[in-house]
Amino acid sequence: MSTAHKLQDEWLLSYAAGALNPGRSLMVASHLAYHDDLQNTVADAEVIGGTLLNAMDEAEVNDSVFDQLMSRIEKNPRPEVKPVASTSSAYPEALTEFIGSDVNSLKWHFMGPGMQQTRLWTGPNDERLWLLRARGGVMVPEHGHNGEEWTLLLKGSYSTERGTYGVGDVDSADESIVHQPKVTPDEECVCLVFAEGPVRLNSMLGRLVQPLIGV
Repeated sequence: MSTAHKLQDEWLLSYAAGALNPGRSLMVASHLAYHDDLQNTVADAEVIGGTLLNAMDEAEVNDSVFDQLMSRIEKNPRPEVKPVASTSSAYPEALTEFIGSDVNSLKWHFMGPGMQQTRLWTGPNDERLWLLRARGGVMVPEHGHNGEEWTLLLKGSYSTERGTYGVGDVDSADESIVHQPKVTPDEECVCLVFAEGPVRLNSMLGRLVQPLIGV
């Protein structure tokens, strides 16, 4: 798995600082469930942040602050990372805790032939977090984006012209990307999607039904 299939460092650092909105925070927490290395990155960021705050409280900011910071980091062990993968569910614990039930028990809504979706969260700037479920072999309608979009694969896999994405991978897109993911045959695909606004469906039929499907 390449780093291109993981969330960017700025997401992880903002998550460690508690600076993300609920939708972005859940995307990061769910992604961390699949990657021990990213969990360690977040833990290190938390240590650095806490140590830097203590250093600034106790000393004037001068050339010695960095040396003090590194010395304290070496002395302070990395905090234990709370497990984020559930042993009783196929999905990240952070996700099941957020929705308060199992993913399969949610109320799913028709999105298109072989596809269902359910909205989990909507932000003040029309940011939206939702789950997509698609039958094996389904071709998602061709679409673009009104902002950035991140898709975390929770089950199954799909392919686009940019590559194949499997469980734990993140597929990112922006206004410049027009794509048509194809779900791998013979296996259901479930994704967690965070988008900055609605998608841009290219077909006339898609645009007509978009208000009804809510994506």
